[in-house]
Amino acid sequence: MVTACGVLARGQSGLPLGGLSEGQPAADFRLPLFNGGEVRLDDWKGKKAVVVNFWFPSCPPCREEMPEFQKVWEQVQGQDVEFLGVFVPQGLDTEEDARNLVSELGLTYDFATDRGAKVALDYKLQFFPTTYFIGKDGRVFRVEISTLDAPALSRLVSDLLRG
Repeated sequence: MVTACGVLARGQSGLPLGGLSEGQPAADFRLPLFNGGEVRLDDWKGKKAVVVNFWFPSCPPCREEMPEFQKVWEQVQGQDVEFLGVFVPQGLDTEEDARNLVSELGLTYDFATDRGAKVALDYKLQFFPTTYFIGKDGRVFRVEISTLDAPALSRLVSDLLRG
């Protein structure tokens, strides 16, 4: 089911749907983590696959899929994959709103803030939620612009790990 919450509020019209294409190198980024420190995408290159989910708190489809991500995360923890939720400030949503939602939902995978939506712009994001599945080789394996449920997400993660 394709559900799009909204368009990135920075004039992204005319870009190809989904931004970076499958097979392209994923653009490296460095973002502050909710729990302190920072995350850099290239630190996982050659070591782990990465599932990067772009979201914001007032996006109903984003909120709907987050518990599904948690279910799958609990199943794949310890395997060669990382989950990263990237909060992209939109409208009146604040980082505090994002942190409160993560806490309220009991989510345990990593979360970071894309201040200024710089990563979202690099990835040519148009709709929320959008999830990038990035292989160990640092290339985009799959892009999903939809609300994912646990069975679909689990299949995608299995495909990603198989390469």
